[in-house]
Amino acid sequence: MAVCGCGFCGYGIRYHGEPEGTEPVEHYFCPINKWRELENENADLLEHWKDFIESWRCERCGSFSFFSDAVHVSGAYTPKEEFSSAPMQEPFDFGPFWDDFQWFEITESNDNRASEVLTKFPGNLWLAKNDNELRLYEDEARTKCIKQFRRIEIVNPITVATMSLDAFKKMLANWDDVEFTYRGTYYNFMREKDGINIYRGHGNEQIVYHAANADADEIVNAKIFSDGKSIVEVQAAVVL
Repeated sequence: MAVCGCGFCGYGIRYHGEPEGTEPVEHYFCPINKWRELENENADLLEHWKDFIESWRCERCGSFSFFSDAVHVSGAYTPKEEFSSAPMQEPFDFGPFWDDFQWFEITESNDNRASEVLTKFPGNLWLAKNDNELRLYEDEARTKCIKQFRRIEIVNPITVATMSLDAFKKMLANWDDVEFTYRGTYYNFMREKDGINIYRGHGNEQIVYHAANADADEIVNAKIFSDGKSIVEVQAAVVL
């Protein structure tokens, strides 16, 4: 999963590693029943990563988008202006909710047994959601709700299939790190101290483009691909 447009405001959201904002972008949620099952089995967490639901938070409006697979949004929630004191309607999913910084530490740890992870990383938040609303709690007992959201209808989110050249240029002009592939080859746009670099291949070893300034039109027209073509010439074949 690389790029998606927020279903509420349309702002481009993507994974940034360590975002510059005050809140992380990427989150992981595991329904409590599945989590208890993994804990009781003392299972290897990384062998069951598909049981965790990935979610991204829009930096502009604060909405959450949940993904059913690599690119498809299965549900989106936007913040409510006022909290409701009424209990959530059953049935609802509930479980621990980690931000991307914690998730990095979990997945990079040498000890990824489920029971150990729950002890060391007890979820910085707890999430409950159903088809109508989402709530974030500070504790597993759900005694302190800190944020409520309402379910929204997803209206034409930007995905790999619908990303236009204009949207791609806007992304290049505003983001520091854009990853894409062309004919199966990986490329990475990076805004660095010496200007803009586009690398070919994983590991950031081969620079195929360098410029002192981030001129989006210049970038998309540069002959960066091995067949001597530019992004603007083969935009339909560029996959984010």
